[in-house]
Amino acid sequence: MRYWRYLFLITVLGACKKQPQADLVLRNGRIFTTNESRPFVEALASLDGRIIALGSDNDIVSYEGSNTNVIDLEGKLVLPGFIDTHTHAFWGGQRLSEINLNQSQTVEELQEKLRQWIEGNSIPPGEPVWGVGPFPRAELFGALGWPTKEILDEAAPDNPVVLSRGGGHAFWVNSKALEMAGITGSTPQVDGGEIVIGSNGELTGIFKETAQDLITTSIPHVVDMKTNFQKAMEHAISLGLTGITIMPLTEGQKGFEVLKKLESEGELDIRVNLAYAPVQLDSLVESGAKTGDGNELVTIGPIKIFMDGSLGALSAFMYEPFTDNPGNSGISRYEKADLNELVSRAHTNNFQVAIHAIGDQAVTWALDAIEAAQSEDERKGLRHRIEHNTVNILEDVPRFSELGVVASMQPHITGNQEYRERRLGVERAHRVDMWRSLLDKGAMLGWSTDWPVNSLNPIDIIYDIVTRYPEQRLSIEEAIKYYSSGSAYAGHAETSRGSLEIGKLADMVVLSQNLFSIPKEAIKKTKVIYTIMNGRIVFSAN
Repeated sequence: MRYWRYLFLITVLGACKKQPQADLVLRNGRIFTTNESRPFVEALASLDGRIIALGSDNDIVSYEGSNTNVIDLEGKLVLPGFIDTHTHAFWGGQRLSEINLNQSQTVEELQEKLRQWIEGNSIPPGEPVWGVGPFPRAELFGALGWPTKEILDEAAPDNPVVLSRGGGHAFWVNSKALEMAGITGSTPQVDGGEIVIGSNGELTGIFKETAQDLITTSIPHVVDMKTNFQKAMEHAISLGLTGITIMPLTEGQKGFEVLKKLESEGELDIRVNLAYAPVQLDSLVESGAKTGDGNELVTIGPIKIFMDGSLGALSAFMYEPFTDNPGNSGISRYEKADLNELVSRAHTNNFQVAIHAIGDQAVTWALDAIEAAQSEDERKGLRHRIEHNTVNILEDVPRFSELGVVASMQPHITGNQEYRERRLGVERAHRVDMWRSLLDKGAMLGWSTDWPVNSLNPIDIIYDIVTRYPEQRLSIEEAIKYYSSGSAYAGHAETSRGSLEIGKLADMVVLSQNLFSIPKEAIKKTKVIYTIMNGRIVFSAN
């Protein structure tokens, strides 16, 4: 409603020939609105957090007053603030304070970094060490690239060590961690996961998918959610993000309380769409909540459902086995009937679902579940989402548009073409990240990073989108559009943000380079000069 009130205000002021004094004026720039009828303007004015005027420098000068913050852009590019449709921000903030061994080039280097971390942080014997590790990686560990507990034992014999794979779909632990968790070779396997046993019949220290719960429920992991989010927020706004969706790798209600506290203290400088886990659906329904509830800073988002694992962990749910791991077609974390029931329950109670589906069969099952829910209740306005949507069969591509499903995708999560072909074979590798095919069939896209699985930097994503193999790469205009208006649409927020238009929120990013005119090879050198949220500068590189 506020959007229409602002349009009414501007109309009345225009009729009275009286210009309001703006809080913020940007002038002498190259401002990309994403509006096809007027894609570029030179200047912009905002008042009370909303855009009140767009046009040339001469059009906007009359909005300047003694209290206006006027920024001369000196020709720099302004875009709508980036919106990331899929992050794990609480987890990402935690990762910023934990050991990260991903850049290790040898086993010896990894071990030495782990020793130095324990010594440098004065971690006493018996205290757990949590972090992220570079696995599986064939060049480090041979064969399919899975390490064993003995590598960690050598470097940390006295501390339980738990390293997460970047995507969060597997743990690598040492013997001390197994001892603390009480896990032995006779521990039963877990539905939807795997305790990996080596060819010698011994535990390797690798836990996939739901088997990770055996570790997380047994080994202490100190989490300060407020501090973690503040670290994540500072990182995000420094990269030009003005909005994020947080997926529930933490308890949704606790996350909501942290966000509302920061909002009440005036310390929330990014808009958050908070997703919830399926176990929280019943209590949300009982409270009368639904997707979209909240305000312009914090809203209730989708119910996040894990359908399968990942390509890297060889646990994506595929129609055919992995080319480099014959006999393995991945893991389905739900029976088909159970998935259908869960999606139907969310749908009929006004909750959007965001289904993690990476393998082609996982995507089919996700689309089938949404179609089944819509056959019982015909509404398509909930904008159910497929998260990742990495590999598709060709028959599924038009179903996104037909069912009103948003493809929430992470362009740099799938590695290079050599890796894709080695894992999937040549034919399936060209059914990865089918952005152009989806758009041509009328689908809506939203971009994201899955941070901290990958870099949170939108510039990295944009580069990948415009340089991917020719049949699927997009234009720079499309790459930007779906990082703003597409992502806003995915979060039911397109009427208030996602494009730069009169009446919409003044959420913007000012960049060091004009992405529309520089060579593609130079895109990754682009830096954020300002991040502006609600007409207020929340990050400045100066």
